[in-house]
Amino acid sequence: MDFQTLRLTAKPNQYLVAPAGLCAQAKPHLAAPEFAIAPAALRAIFRDVALAQPRVVQTGADDATLTDTYVQRSAFLGFPDTITVRFLAAGSGRSSLAIYSRSRYGYSDLGVNKARIDAWLRDLASKCPV
Repeated sequence: MDFQTLRLTAKPNQYLVAPAGLCAQAKPHLAAPEFAIAPAALRAIFRDVALAQPRVVQTGADDATLTDTYVQRSAFLGFPDTITVRFLAAGSGRSSLAIYSRSRYGYSDLGVNKARIDAWLRDLASKCPV
């Protein structure tokens, strides 16, 4: 998945967080925060945050681009949501990230993707210097 060429669909079952200017063809729902740590350190902490959640597994990792993919399944029917995260250098030892969370099935997710990522970002911020 390439954040630079990402195009959001018309469905409300997706949520995009990214730094300004990263996505040329999609407007993020939320501007990504910056953290006062290197991208690799942010990636390790984010991995701990994500994998501490129920029904989450990591399904991919690209060390060259610092991009990870997770899947979280819904509690009752086991529907998969895919979460792709890319960790970015922000200069002066700082980092940021881009997150695209989306449902594989259905039209509306009733805000599940947004709620998930907002909660993960709060947890991440509590564990990282900003």
